[in-house]
Amino acid sequence: MCKTFSRSVPLVLVVLAAGSARADEQLVYRTPRGVEFTVTADGLASIRFGGRELAKGSWSAFNAEHWFKDCGSGKVKAGKVQDKTVRVLGAARARVRHVHEDVVCTAEYAFAGEDVTIDARIENNHPDEPIEAVGFRGLTFTFARPPQGLMYVQHISYFRAHGVGLCHPGHWARIGGSWAADESIGVGTTPRRTGLAGTLTLWDYAGWGANQRAKLPSRRLLYFAIGQVPPRGARTVSFGLRVSPNRDWKHLLGPYREHFRKTFGPVRYKADHRWIATDYLNHSQRAIGPGNPYGFHGGHRRIDTPAGAKKFCDAMIPGLKAANGQGAIVWGQGGDERRGGMYRPDFDVLPPEVEANWPAIAKAFGDAGLKLGVTARPRHMCVRKTWTRDRIININPDDPGHRAMIWTRFKTMVDKGCTLFYLDSFGSSFEDVKLMRFLRARLGPDVLTYCEHQCDAIFPYSGGYSECTLDASDPKRKGAYRIWSGLANWEVYRWLTPGAQLASRLYQVKGKPGPDTEPADRFFMRHRVTPLVFVNAYKARLGDLKRYGAEYLDARGLWKPRED
Repeated sequence: MCKTFSRSVPLVLVVLAAGSARADEQLVYRTPRGVEFTVTADGLASIRFGGRELAKGSWSAFNAEHWFKDCGSGKVKAGKVQDKTVRVLGAARARVRHVHEDVVCTAEYAFAGEDVTIDARIENNHPDEPIEAVGFRGLTFTFARPPQGLMYVQHISYFRAHGVGLCHPGHWARIGGSWAADESIGVGTTPRRTGLAGTLTLWDYAGWGANQRAKLPSRRLLYFAIGQVPPRGARTVSFGLRVSPNRDWKHLLGPYREHFRKTFGPVRYKADHRWIATDYLNHSQRAIGPGNPYGFHGGHRRIDTPAGAKKFCDAMIPGLKAANGQGAIVWGQGGDERRGGMYRPDFDVLPPEVEANWPAIAKAFGDAGLKLGVTARPRHMCVRKTWTRDRIININPDDPGHRAMIWTRFKTMVDKGCTLFYLDSFGSSFEDVKLMRFLRARLGPDVLTYCEHQCDAIFPYSGGYSECTLDASDPKRKGAYRIWSGLANWEVYRWLTPGAQLASRLYQVKGKPGPDTEPADRFFMRHRVTPLVFVNAYKARLGDLKRYGAEYLDARGLWKPRED
């Protein structure tokens, strides 16, 4: 007969003596809100709530190298479980041991409140080959309807084509936790004790038929941990679940926020949410000629001439002062390079004429109490492709020489008076997070940076940059704004990292906005987004920038408390 041990909360706790490992025991744990977990020799085998089974199956490890492009040899065998036992360690703890061909997984299940944490020790008994990615699977959730939430999902072929770069932190899995819910119950997941390593949680469709997928109420949970388990070695992989009738995403992601803050920490820069002026100085290769050797736009953008540099200051500074802006960021400060590369990785190398005019520009901004900024490209460097053209390649953030090179470029521009940086082609990869940690430690808190791409792990070290579209093309509908970084993502980022900053410019207006369309700068500030304003739009927006800046910001440039 199967022996069952249970804990019912808030009923009197039953203290159990630890017994020997067996294959027929089970632990049943009931949360204070009535969710019932069952752990057997298969692992986490069942979750029940409100008289129905929410999840059933198992939870076991496997060698996940075959899921990802160029990830390991696949020679370590961890397929079907050959032997399994469970040992109940107390009213809220159990240990499950699975033996595979080359791998032994010993998983400790610990319950507290609405949460279960699973610490799985993976032993690789192969004499020669490591495991580069460990996966866990076996549990299928069936909701009352197709669930809603933050659930990353994609076919295995996608990962086989693109590799571990899709894992968190990265451009595809931008948030490391997940949540799913129906009308009565919610599930939150979190990686745990990862350090700076990649993870991925998937909610796989129960069926991949073209007419099924998101219409089905069932999802198969998978978890991946990137990182080596050496031959004859071991590694512990930790994962957590919260199951609750409280379906608010903040409640379900509560354990993830705790993990996130332990792993990545608080914001390390002093955000300033006052609006920022922007301008694009470089024109194109076509503009390069005897009278314009660096391919600049004309007028105030010709900072390679003394007259143009003065016009630049005259175009920027009065509007910034009039409407309480913080400063300006320019794109293409070196013009348009003949060798290509558009916004160059060697962003600190200025043409001699620009170099000569730069001190006057920096002094004018400094005297006005304004910040000056430029475009950088920290993850890349230029190498020769042909005699006349360059190619762009990635640097290695783990290479001390590469880190020193890129820091020298930033320091050069900081010494020239720059305290704002737009970080082009940067911010959403695991490597970018590592590099930004290094850069932030050297830049200090007073130099602000804005990454073109974002994941949650970048925001403790850098602000983000986005663009926005206003769609007013349908006269029957009210004009709608869309932040390309995603307002839902931004809400999660701010919740995870209080004090984080996102700046955005209005990139495109489709159609003709009606009189009831919300002003762009009110939309930005209402959503805690710093407006980036193209110099050509100054005259039309200065009044709104001043008005809404006074409404939403305090004297330090920080957001006032929300009334809602």
